Amino acid sequence: MKKRKAVAVCVTSYNWEYESKVVEGVREQCAADDIDLLVFSNLMTRPELGSDRIMPENVMLGEVEIYNLINYDVLDGIIILGDSMISRDITNVIAEKAAEHNVPIVNVNDPENKLQYNVFLSDKTAMELVVHHLIEEHGLTKINFIGGFPGNFQTEERLAAYKKALAEHNIPYDEKRVAYGNFWKKAGECTREFLESGDIPEAIVCASDTMAFFCMDEIKAKGLRIPEDIAVTGFDGIVDCEKYQPTVTSVRRAFLKAGREAVRILERVWSGEDVPEIAEVEAELIINESCGCKSDKEENSFYNKFYDERNHIHEFDYRVVEMNTKFSEADTSAALFKSTETLAAFFGLLELYICVCENVENGKTNFRQKTGFMGLGQNAVSMLTFGHDIPAGTVFPVKELIPKQLFGREKAAFMAFVPIYFRNCFLGYFAFSPMKVEGFGELFLTWAMNISNNAGTFYMNKELQCIADELRNINMTDPLTGIFNRRGLNAFAPSIFKSQSGFVSIVCADVDGLKPINDTYGHEGGDNAIIVTANAIKNSMPEDAVCARTGGDEFCVVFHSDSEDEAAKCIEKVDSYLSRYNEMSGLPYKVGCSCGYTTVPVSSLVTMEDMIKAADKNMYSVKLIRKTVRR
Repeated sequence: MKKRKAVAVCVTSYNWEYESKVVEGVREQCAADDIDLLVFSNLMTRPELGSDRIMPENVMLGEVEIYNLINYDVLDGIIILGDSMISRDITNVIAEKAAEHNVPIVNVNDPENKLQYNVFLSDKTAMELVVHHLIEEHGLTKINFIGGFPGNFQTEERLAAYKKALAEHNIPYDEKRVAYGNFWKKAGECTREFLESGDIPEAIVCASDTMAFFCMDEIKAKGLRIPEDIAVTGFDGIVDCEKYQPTVTSVRRAFLKAGREAVRILERVWSGEDVPEIAEVEAELIINESCGCKSDKEENSFYNKFYDERNHIHEFDYRVVEMNTKFSEADTSAALFKSTETLAAFFGLLELYICVCENVENGKTNFRQKTGFMGLGQNAVSMLTFGHDIPAGTVFPVKELIPKQLFGREKAAFMAFVPIYFRNCFLGYFAFSPMKVEGFGELFLTWAMNISNNAGTFYMNKELQCIADELRNINMTDPLTGIFNRRGLNAFAPSIFKSQSGFVSIVCADVDGLKPINDTYGHEGGDNAIIVTANAIKNSMPEDAVCARTGGDEFCVVFHSDSEDEAAKCIEKVDSYLSRYNEMSGLPYKVGCSCGYTTVPVSSLVTMEDMIKAADKNMYSVKLIRKTVRR
């Protein structure tokens, strides 16, 4: 029975910096307050505003299926980064399920979709900070503004803050100094228009760092200097601000603080406090060079970081190639996933579980279907032992999340879950305990998608092999009797001739009186006689014998034996089987068959064709005798 509180975080991707920082804030607060933390995350990011990128339906279904893994019965609270979610619908689904289970939910940075409790990252104060800085510290008054999309909530809020800061310093607002760069490359066009207007600004404040980069590129292209001729600032404080030259002054919403605040809200709810619907977290100013301030960073820090990152990427590339090579050589699913261990260590994972849906591991999938999606299922199979002692192949209910005790550990749990999917099938998920939240990003995405694609290909090939085996069996099986046909006989019987000792026997059999049965009782009676004879042969011969129907009423059996008289004993069993059948069938006709055989020591083997001819000859001798007796 778990004693600690347990919180789940729902987020899309570790690629975007603000998301990983919010989750890191949640982690820090949970660790400080001894709370178990489970992170459920997509791998792919949602398309950016204005992007023409469309998320394929099967990708969307594969990504959001990870949220069906959430076990609301073990949770005391949920934190969702609603603004980041790959699908607006999934935010509402999670909120509805949380309400059904009386689990409080906090939505971070999603003012357009308020939930039970909400943490807003205040953009008003953020933009005011940077405009005040330009005016008060650098004495600038001709300040232009580049927003994202007209009407967009973030754009309008930042524009309002820009106007407010100007008004507080008695600087008149001029609509001509405002443009919209769609949070992307259009910011360069906006900058060009500013520069060609005849009223060159002293500063340009941008509503995102990305737009600031495009703005600065255009200023440089016109031969102007930053910040000497024009100061430029961004918004978000992303890592690339430290890489651009000059480094970019920006404002950063207090992501870590927002994550910590979301946990504190849940704690107040647990204690029975009356918690307001909305809590705001103020932003912080990040001073760099593009506004005119001097940087206090070491000159070589950028290059040291650059080469560290480059070497990190080179090592990752080498490990991925090594992993993919092992993937191509794997002939079992356990061997397939074993090759992930090197990169699990590369990312500093303390524990890693690769949990494959039981129906996928058991081959109950259909990668060929064009509609529908195969989801999570009830059970999963743990396929990797890394940082724990759970054997590969362990089956467990997915509601337990991992195949060992997750709650009640010595220290509060920190476990993340991301999806593995391929085409129209949810293959399973990674469950891992990282040393820290940050540091995954695009490399982790690349690693995870490589595993997904290779695993999907492996299981699809396994499915295709099963289909091929099934088709081969159909091609080699007699549809009336279910035993081999002549093709099956020729495919499987030769292996018996490779025996190292003992005897090889061939029995040839022919249904007695099939034509009279057909003439009198029709093909239904004739088919029954053939089926009964096949059953008699199959049940009377050794278990590993190759039994085949080689013609209309003809059968051939090949098997290995340790004694010379085994074939004769098997034929006696055939006669006994048919005698019992005839006594019990109540049919107006009797089913019988004539059998002949030949047995040759392995040391004196001749060809299978010669042995069949000999057995067939003996069979016709028996048949002639039986006809004479019947007369």
